[in-house]
Amino acid sequence: MNHSYYFAYEVDDENRLTHSFWADGGARTAYAYLRDVVVFDTTYNTNKYSLICAPFTGVNHYFQFINFGCGLLKDEKMDSFLWLFEKWQEAMGNCPPKAFITDQDPAIGAAIAHLFPNVTHRLCIWHIMKKLSEKVGTAAYRSDFLELFKECVYGSKNHICV
Repeated sequence: MNHSYYFAYEVDDENRLTHSFWADGGARTAYAYLRDVVVFDTTYNTNKYSLICAPFTGVNHYFQFINFGCGLLKDEKMDSFLWLFEKWQEAMGNCPPKAFITDQDPAIGAAIAHLFPNVTHRLCIWHIMKKLSEKVGTAAYRSDFLELFKECVYGSKNHICV
């Protein structure tokens, strides 16, 4: 038996899987050294059981992606994310990351704010840029707007964004 492997799961009244999380010893060791930024994203309905895949990912010193664990969830509600983040933190020795990068899911944001109030939470730039023209219309194509916007996004501690 591998004692460094961590797993947790829950089932419903009909013994169907509702939540699961696992992290192997390599993921746990890597997190101890590389916990600066954790990227958390979910995929929806990409398997025959309609479970949501929820990987925790980091980047090593060679700019390679590192898996810090993975979960499966029945839904994208705050309670499910709270359960998952609690199990993930338990597996990682209750040592929070310095920052999270996520998509714009309000339930994820609420769970992070609740469990990690002192951790920086930023939104994924890919998701922001994807929605830019939808949210601001033709202004998204003006160079003066784009310059200010990029300054705000890439320098988020900057006076323009505070």
